[in-house]
Amino acid sequence: MSLVLHSHPLSSYCWKVLIALYENGTPFEARMVNLGDAQARAAYAALWPTAKIPLLQDGDKIVPETSIQI
Repeated sequence: MSLVLHSHPLSSYCWKVLIALYENGTPFEARMVNLGDAQARAAYAALWPTAKIPLLQDGDKIVPETSIQI
């Protein structure tokens, strides 16, 4: 299973997680979330109903909070 980080470059919370992942050398796939697009937001909300970013996905497991992700 590979990690997928759903994030947006303007969110400082996303940068905190990115720094931790890069520092550990953890392999992950970055996916930018476009909450301004209704279809993209609906698809993202299907993963996590609050649609807050960042969101770390490990296969079927969802990790929603920045502090937990780090």
